[in-house]
Amino acid sequence: MAGWLAPDTKFYNGLVAVTEAIIINVLFVLFCLPIVTVGASAAGAHAALLQQLREEGSSPAKTFWNTFKETFWRATTAWLLILVFLLLAAWEIWAIGRMDLGLAGTIATVLSITGTILILGFAVWYFPYISQYKAPIGSATKRSALLAFRYLPRTFLALALLLIQPAILYFNPDILGVLVFANLLILPAAILYLHDILLAAPLRAYGSHE
Repeated sequence: MAGWLAPDTKFYNGLVAVTEAIIINVLFVLFCLPIVTVGASAAGAHAALLQQLREEGSSPAKTFWNTFKETFWRATTAWLLILVFLLLAAWEIWAIGRMDLGLAGTIATVLSITGTILILGFAVWYFPYISQYKAPIGSATKRSALLAFRYLPRTFLALALLLIQPAILYFNPDILGVLVFANLLILPAAILYLHDILLAAPLRAYGSHE
């Protein structure tokens, strides 16, 4: 057993990686609770997970906290704008569904859904981007939007990963308790880690032009 726990074994390294992911996840969930801090929490989580992906040795908690503070205003401003847009889109889709508008209602619904996909595609790139680069919000917004379109397949795959959990819950509501526990333990960090695997190379290549 001692051999498994030796610092140079794959088992030990995997155990450390899972432990760090749990730490990042707990921090992410806790710092998301005020709602307005979701953006800064996402940036902090991405910074810590990208550090883990690069196999760098700094403390994930320290990286999370430092990035949370450093990106707070850029992340919070963007997050609140995104949240307002998503709430308005959701309300519009709900309102249209309650009215018999025919073709006009269908077109409006499609436009709302398309806008939601576009804003989420932007968000998928924005928070990891600002976690790595100190660009002002205008420049970070422009670069994140360009990355979302330039690497469209990766953007769609990242969005698909976000839909897995709602889809599971929709088809199997009885699993809610399990999902709540998984979210508190590691699931959000696992999804963000998969995002970072998808986005790390484009972020690094695009960031080299800073």
